[in-house]
Amino acid sequence: MENGTSAIFNRQTKPIADALVQIINHDLTPYWPVTVRQCFYQLVGRMIVPNSQDQYRTVSRVLVKLRENDLVPWDAIEDRTRRTTHKRGVSNVVSWLEEQCQDMLRPDYYGRCLVQNQPVYCEVSTEKDALSSILESVVWPYCVRLNVVRGQVSATMVHQIALRFEQAMMNGQRPLLLHFGDLDPSGVSIPHALKRNLIERHGIDVEVVRVALNPEQVAAYHLPVSLDAVKTSDPNHGAWLRKYGESQPAVELDALHPQDLQDILRDALDQVFDMQDFQKQKRQEVQDRELVKEIRLYVLGCIGRRFGDQIPYCKSYSGVLGECPPHITNP
Repeated sequence: MENGTSAIFNRQTKPIADALVQIINHDLTPYWPVTVRQCFYQLVGRMIVPNSQDQYRTVSRVLVKLRENDLVPWDAIEDRTRRTTHKRGVSNVVSWLEEQCQDMLRPDYYGRCLVQNQPVYCEVSTEKDALSSILESVVWPYCVRLNVVRGQVSATMVHQIALRFEQAMMNGQRPLLLHFGDLDPSGVSIPHALKRNLIERHGIDVEVVRVALNPEQVAAYHLPVSLDAVKTSDPNHGAWLRKYGESQPAVELDALHPQDLQDILRDALDQVFDMQDFQKQKRQEVQDRELVKEIRLYVLGCIGRRFGDQIPYCKSYSGVLGECPPHITNP
């Protein structure tokens, strides 16, 4: 790997390149795709580069070269600010039918809501779109929604959140919103704005808890300060000073290692929910999937007997289960 970087980078950029290869291809592999900003903060935390805009641009350029020279996979880095739409159409109807039958009624696609009997209805919010995939991988198994609110609180999104919280309250559940954001004037103001808008516009009093990023976490994880200093022009600057004082630097949520970020969220959810009931629901999910599996075999068998020549995938199921499962005929 050193020979590869030696042929491409100079004395100043080679240490950055070597560190990025190690960090992306080993340390951050379970969290692909990651952002340029996350990679940069991992370098800052390891004291490989100083925390400055010039160094951020240098790291960005090095990452391009690493990918162009196949030292880092292209799909390891993502840019969530740009996207390409999918195209319409498949090659032929047989290919489409084969694909549909293979995915039809797959038991592993079935998921039971594991928190439906909980006294608390919980959702998670974050201002960081770049970290949404990392947070989503944690909330998904808990059957919890993640709201990416970005820098400005959207009235439309707040309305949608309010409708879900209102329904939860009608079901006898207590609404709770766990928030993750930057430790800076704007980031700290977002959970307050969410709570205020839910009350003033929708009459719903929701407990909003700022889980991260907080000063004690900055100290515990030795996080580098933000590239953007606290600006006195920020309309939230006064509230920031009253709460944290002038000595508190701004720190971005991206500075946390993905594993630490996930652990913080997972610990918060474990404290919110009754995990005994959660495990009970998981056991029921396993039983439910056995029923789905039985139905799948029956349906594929029916299709295979009638259309086996047109859909080869189903032909092998044509002799499976001659009768409909009793769960279906006698629910």
